[in-house]
Amino acid sequence: MQKLLFLSLCAVLSFFLYELWYGSGSIYDCYRLQKVVEKAKSDNQVLIDRNNVVKDRLSELKGSDELIEISSRRDLGLVKNGEILVNFPSVKSANESNIVN
Repeated sequence: MQKLLFLSLCAVLSFFLYELWYGSGSIYDCYRLQKVVEKAKSDNQVLIDRNNVVKDRLSELKGSDELIEISSRRDLGLVKNGEILVNFPSVKSANESNIVN
């Protein structure tokens, strides 16, 4: 009788230990989830830094009409009335147009 009780307790204990180490919500799962959370935090920090750069740039543009004009001319190629815009092809694009396939 005692052997049967001992074996049944060992079986129950083995089952609980298996669930602790390998089952759902196990120690391995907790470790894996901690790594996922750490990676998500580092990714979020990169995005927060990028957002701060964009916010700083936006606040600069809001404060100055000259900066808006400069960035419009540079990025969009906008011109004032009476101005003539002349675009020269870059060396790279000129070389690419001469290549015959």
